[in-house]
Amino acid sequence: MKTILLRTIIPGIIVFLLGFSGKASAIGPPTKDSVVLSVYKEALNKNSAGEYHEAIKLFTKVIQLDSSFALAYLNRAYAKNKLLDYQSALADYNKVIKFKNLSWEESYEAYFNRGLTLAALEDLKSAMSNFNAAIRLNPKYADAYYNRSIVRGLAGDYAGELDDINKVIALRPKDSKAWNSRGIVKAIMGSPNDALPDFNKAIELDKENGDAYFNRGLIYYDIKDYRSSLSDFSMAIKIKADAEIYVRRGNAKSRLNDVRGAFEDYSEAISLQPKGYVAYLNRGKLKFDLKDYQSAIDDYTTCIKLKPDCSQAFYERGLTKNKLKDYKSEIEDYTMAIEYKKDFEKAYYQRALVKYETGDKFGACEDLNKAVRYGCDEAYYFMSTHCK
Repeated sequence: MKTILLRTIIPGIIVFLLGFSGKASAIGPPTKDSVVLSVYKEALNKNSAGEYHEAIKLFTKVIQLDSSFALAYLNRAYAKNKLLDYQSALADYNKVIKFKNLSWEESYEAYFNRGLTLAALEDLKSAMSNFNAAIRLNPKYADAYYNRSIVRGLAGDYAGELDDINKVIALRPKDSKAWNSRGIVKAIMGSPNDALPDFNKAIELDKENGDAYFNRGLIYYDIKDYRSSLSDFSMAIKIKADAEIYVRRGNAKSRLNDVRGAFEDYSEAISLQPKGYVAYLNRGKLKFDLKDYQSAIDDYTTCIKLKPDCSQAFYERGLTKNKLKDYKSEIEDYTMAIEYKKDFEKAYYQRALVKYETGDKFGACEDLNKAVRYGCDEAYYFMSTHCK
């Protein structure tokens, strides 16, 4: 299974929104009107309590009373983002950025949060532009560097991503998430051994950083240190369990020949995420090894229903049908595997073997030739002795 390291855009942080950032605002209220301030305070409390619909209504009332109240727009946009109403949030940011009386803090926060909203809308180019603007206004704005790094990574600029994460760590050396992110970038850039110390540091700084345990577990798995991988996945599950981690731990247990443990983990993953096709695929392989062929076919079939283009599931189901001597259906599965993966050399090879055994020597040799073309050594040796 291909290693996939965690990467997420961190939530927007409004420094002026009490209860969300932990930072105290250095900005005084732009109005002395007691009615406006009272409604604004009530709106902030609603945001803090997660009552975003009510907060939006109250911020709207503040804006109706004082249309120049920038903080009301910023915090209303925050509430809209929490409700995934990105377009409406974007409209608020667009409006407030045009204000000529914005303070320094309000300006860089507005650009930053607009960048987050644009990233959520998958407009990465515009998101990058806004993060750049926030950084120009505040060159020590670690959150802006952090999120710009992720956008750069999504765009394939890993060197730029690493440069931004280095800036975050320089500004916030005790930021566990930043160390975890730098480990991810290094791993993606092909330096897993360099990534390990960063994951170690992330865990040292925050023993509850489940993402760091998970990512370190992936590195250990890739370098074949399966026991360390198993330990890290277990810690990640202890902190916050999800289906993906159970699948990964199941893989580690399988490598350590803990078949029962792997089976239990794949089954737990299916329980947590019934539409997760990988767990069915991997559990099917275990059932095959246990010679429970019909049950393995059932898991592969479920995998295919969930992901109809899963060439590996067709291939594995074909191998299993061979054990049941269902050769016609076996060939059909290899054909489907090849349909979704044109260079699937093993599928060509296995289909060739079945064709040869069932009397189709010409078709077998055609498949062997393709298997050899795509790099299957076994096919070369078989073809050299059976296709003269």
